[in-house]
Amino acid sequence: MTAPSAASSPAHRRALLLGLPALLLGCGGGGGTGTPEPPPLEGTLDARVLRARGIGVDYPLRIYLPPASAGPRSALPVLFVLDGETWFDVVMTAADTSRTGVIVVGINSASRREIDLVPPNTCNPAGGGGQAAHLAWIRDELLPYVHAQFGGDPAQRALFGHSHGGGFVLFALLAEAAGTQAFRHYLACDASLGCYYPAAMGWQEAYAAAYRALPVRLLLSHASEGNVLSNVPWAEALAARRFEAFDFRTQPYTGTHGGIVPRAVSDGLTWLRAAG
Repeated sequence: MTAPSAASSPAHRRALLLGLPALLLGCGGGGGTGTPEPPPLEGTLDARVLRARGIGVDYPLRIYLPPASAGPRSALPVLFVLDGETWFDVVMTAADTSRTGVIVVGINSASRREIDLVPPNTCNPAGGGGQAAHLAWIRDELLPYVHAQFGGDPAQRALFGHSHGGGFVLFALLAEAAGTQAFRHYLACDASLGCYYPAAMGWQEAYAAAYRALPVRLLLSHASEGNVLSNVPWAEALAARRFEAFDFRTQPYTGTHGGIVPRAVSDGLTWLRAAG
């Protein structure tokens, strides 16, 4: 299938929460003279470094634990956030202020996002190709570690990714056999599918050739000034397959590739809560 021309996306943002006033307002910044202090967290933060044995890379992790009022940790969903150095603070703050009651784990990219998060391609200098190994590390090493150290309900795991991370979420959705998926909830935000669109369509085709059911939930959001030209046809093709037991929703936003993320995160947390 011929790849649609993807909208150009801005460079990957590396900013912490206090450096995101313009982004959190959507597109562009205002002319204010100061940034209000964020409210104090109700939950707590932790930080770890976990080595991926099969890859030979150390990945920094940041973990948000909701307050005790959220209930027993063993019953809480766990939301894993790709590109954690960029998006963990946004997700963590939204989860804390909305009292969603979710453990949030940010996976820092360790400067390998153009390897770990994308298939082989000619668009990124690193060339991609590390998706399968990265998913295997998450499934076989990271998930057991997080549950052993922090709790969380394995039946209510969620994966969030934006841009390259969004593409990885869609890869992970279709990379495992029906009923064995590592996550229950998949949140892909403005996935950068354009440069490897035929490969991304191949994920659908390979899964559909083997399975009729896809017993997970997917929320796929996209930006009008981002990757809409690749995300929409990919989503339409996936919906047309009519997988059994598949809870699939698309969410369009007016805005830029990175500017939509705070809204997508807020809506994603509402969508996650609605699963019960």
